[in-house]
Amino acid sequence: MKALVVVENDDVARLVDFVTHPLGIDIIRYNDPLKALDNLEEIRPDAIVMSAQDFPRHWKSIVVNIRASRPKGECAVILLKGDWFPFEEAAKAAHLGVNGVVRENLTDKTERSRFQQLLKRYMEIDDSRLTDRQAPDELDRVDFMFSHPERFTPVPGRIETISSNGLSFQPDSPALASDLEIGTVIPDASLRIDNAIIFFACKLVRAGHVLAFSFDGMPPESREIVVAYLNSRTEREMKALLKK
Repeated sequence: MKALVVVENDDVARLVDFVTHPLGIDIIRYNDPLKALDNLEEIRPDAIVMSAQDFPRHWKSIVVNIRASRPKGECAVILLKGDWFPFEEAAKAAHLGVNGVVRENLTDKTERSRFQQLLKRYMEIDDSRLTDRQAPDELDRVDFMFSHPERFTPVPGRIETISSNGLSFQPDSPALASDLEIGTVIPDASLRIDNAIIFFACKLVRAGHVLAFSFDGMPPESREIVVAYLNSRTEREMKALLKK
């Protein structure tokens, strides 16, 4: 899936790329609307995202051109508006076949959600991409450790992925957990989430070099901490992106 992004502002273009990347959408960006118009047929995008603030006249030409051959269900057109977008312009957008209009301030959670929902409505998004499973990166402060249920030996390591239901984990020394069988309950586990440390019981659901645990024994209030942290990742990444 690919989207044609026609935006002059580099910061806005980066935000669009950031928001669409988790959906598996490749971005082709132009800051010249005339060049974008010339290459429409060659690119054949699944969606067009265009700044109505940067190009208040050219967006109409592009919409008219794409709608001459492709209806709303084949190519979604989303306009990014600034603070000023009068009713007359909104009426023209609806008449010409624009799928939706959102504010270009995609740092706002509400606008970002509306933007992604529009893309999901008109594009074939793989549902597996909508899971809350995340791979920690340098922005995250998450660590996991557990004690062997029989020898009580601490087993440190690195979290591979984490979700609200469990995590996958690579021990620093796989031999320390090589005798554990699937279904084993680990009564003594700890998870650091940012500034919080959670103590809970979990269950081994995959053995081998990389282990997987389910949060079956995690108290509801502790799971809420995990969910809140996972849900705030976009905001953390957004702040880091804007600092570059």
